[in-house]
Amino acid sequence: MSQPSREFNIDLNCFIFRLVAKYVNNLMSVQNAYCCYNSGSCVSGNRSAWYCKLIKPFAFCLITAMLAMSVSHLCDKYSASNSFRAIKADLGNLRSHMSTLSMEVKGVIDTRDNLKYKLKELGIVIPKMSEAILKLRNDVSEEMGLHTKTLLKALSPENVRDMVRCEIETYDADKTGMTDYALETSGGAILSTRNTETYSAGAPVLTLFGMPLCQQQNTPRAVIQSGVLPGECWAFKGTSGSVVIQLLGPVFVSGVSLEHISPSISPTGETTTAPKDFSVWGLHDVDDREGFLFGEFTYDNSGSAVQYFEVQHKPKRYYDIVELKVHSNSGNHEYTCIYRIRVHGSLNR
Repeated sequence: MSQPSREFNIDLNCFIFRLVAKYVNNLMSVQNAYCCYNSGSCVSGNRSAWYCKLIKPFAFCLITAMLAMSVSHLCDKYSASNSFRAIKADLGNLRSHMSTLSMEVKGVIDTRDNLKYKLKELGIVIPKMSEAILKLRNDVSEEMGLHTKTLLKALSPENVRDMVRCEIETYDADKTGMTDYALETSGGAILSTRNTETYSAGAPVLTLFGMPLCQQQNTPRAVIQSGVLPGECWAFKGTSGSVVIQLLGPVFVSGVSLEHISPSISPTGETTTAPKDFSVWGLHDVDDREGFLFGEFTYDNSGSAVQYFEVQHKPKRYYDIVELKVHSNSGNHEYTCIYRIRVHGSLNR
């Protein structure tokens, strides 16, 4: 029997015991009154008949036992019923849910405390961030104001005119603004092309009365002449070749400039015949095979037409003979064109 059933049974037995005792007392009181009425006088408890003394406890015990057995049977039957088990199961589930809910509430309380701590930290950080952002904005505003003033000053009409004038003067000064000591009209000359073979296919032919006399083709001298229109170049077979140049005089070489036509004025719109990888050497004489290497360079045919290259190795003496060696071109496997090579530096006077 379960604990609630036992407690209910005990309380009910006590109630029945009191009820039966009260009933028996009342019964005995009535019997005594009846005897007194018949005899004419009341008889005390000590003078009662012997059977009256036995009836009271016997009746009390019998009725109490019967009622207790009935109540116990009813309680056992009730406790074993499906409804009681269902109620018991529901109470167990409710107790489990209450435990889970208690744990969740505890978790919510912990999360709330953690959020309060984070919000407190955030409240401390936000004012510092605001100050830093304000300072950064002020610094940026000052810098922008300063740069704006500098830019406006640099782009003033006077400065723009000066820049345009300077660029025009540079272009007029042989496009580089530097002296070319290899220029033929200044005293430069071609000494040798080693074993490089001139490419003559497609060159114009001089005719007389419709009869071809000779084929017109540019010689290696074209690389030290000022003409750089389409076709005014020295073309040689293949992708590699060399040319030896006599300078105006002994020159302390500081750099060279290589020029090719722009794709915008090329008849085919391409510049694949332009040199790509090349090197420049300083020679003691035309037969010098172990000269001084000024540097190895790369011409970018997608860049500007005139490209300047500063020497990679500073010379220790003046040279009056230089050699240009082309190692590859920009994609044409049939021939390569050199329009102009310039040699810059200072002349030994």
